[in-house]
Amino acid sequence: MFFGAVSTDVMAAVETSFLYSLSNTSGTIPYSWANLFIDEERNEIYVVDTREQDIRIFNDKGMEIYRFGNDGSLGTIVDVAVKKDGSILVLSRRRPKSAIILCNFRGEPLAELQLKNLPSDLLNFSPDRIAYRKGLLYLLNSSSMRIVVTDTNGAFQKDYDLGSLVGVEDKKRADTQIDGFSVDREGNMLFTIPVLFAAFTLSPDGQISGFGRPGSAPGRFNIVGGIVADDNGNYYVADKLKCAVLIFDKNFKFLKEFGYRGLRPSNLIGPKNLVLDTRGRLYVSQRRSRGISVFQITHRPQTAEP
Repeated sequence: MFFGAVSTDVMAAVETSFLYSLSNTSGTIPYSWANLFIDEERNEIYVVDTREQDIRIFNDKGMEIYRFGNDGSLGTIVDVAVKKDGSILVLSRRRPKSAIILCNFRGEPLAELQLKNLPSDLLNFSPDRIAYRKGLLYLLNSSSMRIVVTDTNGAFQKDYDLGSLVGVEDKKRADTQIDGFSVDREGNMLFTIPVLFAAFTLSPDGQISGFGRPGSAPGRFNIVGGIVADDNGNYYVADKLKCAVLIFDKNFKFLKEFGYRGLRPSNLIGPKNLVLDTRGRLYVSQRRSRGISVFQITHRPQTAEP
């Protein structure tokens, strides 16, 4: 296991401020642990509501502008990603395994994407998370702890056995599982494993690093959830039990944490999924119908100690 340095007296170089919650004309939408995806080309956010079984699109002001999928045409919606050209990939749960449905920009189904040229041990691979980055699709099965990378046509490129990389025995994978998952702009895969109290980064060439220690002190993990990275190399990790988002620098040194349980707009209740847009806004999905809170992330030079 790899551990990052934890310091409670370091001067944070990152400031956070609450902006708003994702809403429509009726007010804040009471999501609970919804999956999120940022369409960076159009700076729009896609939200999968697994309870209502629909996908809603929000503009960069946090207001709903479109909704689709609630007619049942996409099956049981699990996750979503958007390609550079604006076409939408909906990950849907269909027996005996998941399906990836290609939709136009209106959310109308066009075709089902078939995975091609998979190795023999992955013929039954069934993802439950999807991400898109620079012309590649990243498909995760969180219980088998496998990532499959394909091109946008579903042709196999590479796979990663996360369980083996972090030293989890095959028989323990079902009880270990991945929670948070994202891909940064450099193609590094980020993921968290709650039972290990740890977060990990995996480079495209298979180099893995990890950080995290259990505990209630600042910088320590209770039950980790989502993870994302910003362009400055900082990592943001949701802690569902602590009700906070923890920030670490590129060397995994703890910088600060924010949120905490409460009823104020800036508080968090069971934060899980995270995404960052191109304007430094962090979107945090919460439980108990608290919806999705949006925070502005501001970077400033670190002040040297006298």
